[in-house]
Amino acid sequence: MFKLRHIFKPADAQQEREFERANVENKRGRYLETNPLARYERDLVYREKVDRIKAGIGEPNGLVLDIGGNTAGEATLLKQLGYDIIVGDINETALDISRERVEKFGLKAPGYVALDVHQLPFKDQSFSAVTVIEALHHFVNYDQALKEIHRVLKPGGKLFSLEPYALNPLRRASEVRDRLRATIEKSFYISQLTRLCQDAGFVNVNVASVPTGRSSWKLEEVPAYRRPITRLHAWLSVNAPSVFGTLRLEAKKAGTIAENGKPELAQLFCSPKNRNDLRRDADKKHWVEANGQHAFPELNGIPVLIAEDAIALK
Repeated sequence: MFKLRHIFKPADAQQEREFERANVENKRGRYLETNPLARYERDLVYREKVDRIKAGIGEPNGLVLDIGGNTAGEATLLKQLGYDIIVGDINETALDISRERVEKFGLKAPGYVALDVHQLPFKDQSFSAVTVIEALHHFVNYDQALKEIHRVLKPGGKLFSLEPYALNPLRRASEVRDRLRATIEKSFYISQLTRLCQDAGFVNVNVASVPTGRSSWKLEEVPAYRRPITRLHAWLSVNAPSVFGTLRLEAKKAGTIAENGKPELAQLFCSPKNRNDLRRDADKKHWVEANGQHAFPELNGIPVLIAEDAIALK
């Protein structure tokens, strides 16, 4: 629904969560009908995207966290390709759709955690790599989000992201429409994204505009009246990436990475409210802080470790 007030007051994280829940529920059937592995094999643009992520994070060594993964298409594929990957999103409904889909198609499942990037429920130095694929621009506070990502990366760990380019006039026009829909939709300049990462503590920050097309699966969901402009946009992205391309971000946390085995996911959890250790209460299907002050729910076995969802116990 279009609301004039959203021009002046951008959506917050919880409004974004509500928007994405409704959005993914509307597409549930389509998601569940699509085998990510078949899509990777048939959709050349999508395959190039996944291969670009693989190149960005390197060989499948260590634990990878994919933040803002939605229904976890890319994370699911990386899991099939040998990566030990956890996917997190503020929308637990999207993660549950992914869980249902991998069961339907007999695929290896990534780990799932519902989370808010601004308060990641993981201990310091938990991951060898973090990916944020077309999601960073949805976050409310870039500084806080990037500092949290930096915190959970191991020394020497990698950050890889793909994000929309603010020079793209077609992209900027769509942002106005999406802001009216009460969703967070923005884009970045190269210098802006570089500075944000450096301010968060990252080193070897490299941001460049790269050519991208439009995947056939994505094009199918575009209304017929918008397809000509969408196809034009895709052509311009491939042929004029210096303006219409996608930003590829690669950065590192200073230091040398040391792999010390792969702990169970639950061993990495901490409370998003106070970083207390968490333990699972199997009977009540909750995750409880070590100090007993708060508990966090599950959705079909997926931990929902979001501060706003905390249940006060004392």
